Amino acid sequence: MHASRIMVRDVTTCGPEDTVAEVIAILNEHSFRILPVVDGDGRILGAVNTLTLLSHIVPEYIMEGYLQSVPFAPDIGLLRKHYRELLGKRITDVMDENPTTVREDESLLSVTAAMIRHDRFEYVLVADEERRLKGVISSSDILRALDRFIPEDECDA
Repeated sequence: MHASRIMVRDVTTCGPEDTVAEVIAILNEHSFRILPVVDGDGRILGAVNTLTLLSHIVPEYIMEGYLQSVPFAPDIGLLRKHYRELLGKRITDVMDENPTTVREDESLLSVTAAMIRHDRFEYVLVADEERRLKGVISSSDILRALDRFIPEDECDA
């Protein structure tokens, strides 16, 4: 089974001039966890996901583990402050510039391995030779394909 069979083709994207606030609005409106960033020709420039955005609002000293415990921290005020600062930035300032990509003709096994090996965000972008976005595959898409689309008598292993 190839990536083209299970990928989501109708992908909502954002552009390099969009702000974080605009992207968060799209993510929230559609309950998405990822948004590819593409240029005017549909070429992948990067991707942004909810975990990446959250990583920009937590202070680096906490992310790096310099504090063993932070129960005393004024968390909501600190998070809101960093969140407000983040909203006005361009998405290109915070996006992942090198998201994992696969080709449409890659096997399900290859796509699954790429996702596990290279990406902690549970998705891969499907692109052509010129990095034009063709679709997105999530870990849930793979599990759904294994459960629904592959009859036992078609297994080749």
